[in-house]
Amino acid sequence: TSRTMINRLWEQLFGQGLVETLEDLGSQGALPSHRELLDYLSYEFMNEYDWSVKKMLKSMVTSETYKQSSYVKKESLEKDALNRFYSHAPRIRLSAEQIRDQALSICGVISNKMYGPSVMPFQPDGIWASPYDGRKWVQSIGEEQYRRGLYTYWKRSSPYPSMINFDGGAREVCMSRRIKTNTPLQALTLLNDSTYWDLSVKFAQRLMKKKNNDLPTQIREGYALATGHEISESKLDVLKMLYTETMSKLSSGDKDLKKILSDSTANKNSASLASLAVVTNTILNLDEVITKN
Repeated sequence: TSRTMINRLWEQLFGQGLVETLEDLGSQGALPSHRELLDYLSYEFMNEYDWSVKKMLKSMVTSETYKQSSYVKKESLEKDALNRFYSHAPRIRLSAEQIRDQALSICGVISNKMYGPSVMPFQPDGIWASPYDGRKWVQSIGEEQYRRGLYTYWKRSSPYPSMINFDGGAREVCMSRRIKTNTPLQALTLLNDSTYWDLSVKFAQRLMKKKNNDLPTQIREGYALATGHEISESKLDVLKMLYTETMSKLSSGDKDLKKILSDSTANKNSASLASLAVVTNTILNLDEVITKN
C-alpha cells in the first residue's frame, strides 16, 4: 500500500512514477526505475511520517531532485531522453482541476470554502442533457461558482466539458491512470470557454483596481501573477499591440463589448476593460501558465 501511494505521489510531482505502470504496480507491471528509492520513501511514509501525505509531499518538493531547473542540456537529452535518471526537472502540464483552480487563484476570486454539496459553475448551454429526469444545469451564484474544481458537480454521462478536454475522467468506468494529452481543443477551451472568459474579465478588473496603473504596468503585473516571473520586452510589446488592436475594433460601438464582458460584470460598456480582458485571456492560455516548469 505504501509503495503504491508513494508511486502515485511521485507521478503527480515528476510526471512519471518510479514504476511507470501507475495502474499496475506488481509482478505484471514495469520494474521500478529506482527500487531503493521507492523502498526508502515507502518506509519513511509509514514509520517517520505516520502516513501523512502532506509531510511526504513536503519532503519530495524540498528535495534537490525536485528543485532542479527544467532546462535540458543536449548531453542529457542524448543519454536520457525520458529523464529516468532525473538530470533535470520535468515539464508537466497541470491536471484539469489544477488548471481551473490556478486560474481562480490568479484572478483573485477563488473560494477557500471547505466541504458541502457540489456546485455548478459556468457551463455552455446545451451541454448537459438529462433525458431520464429532465434536470437542468442551474448555475451557482456568488462565491459558489468560484469554488475549487473538486466541488464541481459531475454527471457520469455528461461530465464538465472543460475538464474532459484536459483529460479528466468521465467516471463511467474506473480510471486508474490519467494519460496526459496535448490537443488544440485545450487551447480553444482556455480561449473560448465561458468559465475562462469570466475569469479573464475578473483578472482584468483585478489589474485595473490599483490607481496610477498604466497599461504596461498592468500587463507586467498580470504576467508575473500568472507565471511567477517577469515578462520580456518582446512579449510585452506583443500584448500591448493586442490591447491596442482590440481597442480599435471596439471603438465603433458597444455590440461586441457585451459578448466579451460577462453578465456578472457591472461596467458592461468599458472598452478598456474588455480590451484588457482579451490580454488577460491570452495570458491564461500561455503554455508556461498551464505547464509546471
